Amino acid sequence: MPPDSGGVRQRDPALATRLLSAAILIPVSLFLLWNGGLPFTAYCAAFAAAMAWEWMRMADRDAPTRSYAIASAAASGAVLFAADGEFFWMLAWPLAGAAGVIFAGNLEIARRWRGAFGIVYVALAVSALASIRALNGFNAAVFILLIVWAADSAAYFAGTWLRGPKLWPSVSPNKTWTGLIAGLAGGSAAAWGFSQWQDLPVGGTILMGLILSLAAIGGDLAMSGFKRMFGVKDTGEIIPGHGGVLDRVDALMAACLMALGLSTLNVLQGPL
Repeated sequence: MPPDSGGVRQRDPALATRLLSAAILIPVSLFLLWNGGLPFTAYCAAFAAAMAWEWMRMADRDAPTRSYAIASAAASGAVLFAADGEFFWMLAWPLAGAAGVIFAGNLEIARRWRGAFGIVYVALAVSALASIRALNGFNAAVFILLIVWAADSAAYFAGTWLRGPKLWPSVSPNKTWTGLIAGLAGGSAAAWGFSQWQDLPVGGTILMGLILSLAAIGGDLAMSGFKRMFGVKDTGEIIPGHGGVLDRVDALMAACLMALGLSTLNVLQGPL
């Protein structure tokens, strides 16, 4: 990832392409989310397979074909189990896939964790979204997406246009404290709006939105760290203006895992 020119982030020349990609993907995603059932599960499984494939290419470019196949099958299979409420197999399936990649990989033993970790992370993150949609309903899944989109957009535009001091320049030179604050504010505002729309407890919903916003920003930052560790700029090239699927959903992955945890613990009064 190249450093900023003169230490100041420039306005994004790919903004128009990003907006066009979002204008296509968001309606499709929302339609399938609203429909639920097998169509949405298949959509999630397809994305999980693509994400696992991207992770393997990022983590070990010389991995054998069987490693890619194992990764994609493990991630997509976990989603199918999650949507059916089979949580034992949702966990066991990607763990078995991770073990398979460890034994099939080309990296030295000390570095084979790269592919294995990615399979488990991708599988559980996408499974969390599929599980929440299947068990908690449309509104719960929409809430997660709304918070992530609001936090991600606010952080992106504030960081790009307002700039400010760097958040963690050694990991991601483009992220700023301004973006972090704006992202938390944007996610919290979206949570407040959702509470008014759905007549939910305001305090619990806003707190939940704040936690998910923080998780989303952390997931984005974590993916930047992984890309820097593996020496790549983007995880792929499938989405114009965004790079790979992992580049587009890095914030959503962490937020979904956090949402599943909040839903399981049931400690806050809100949409989950």
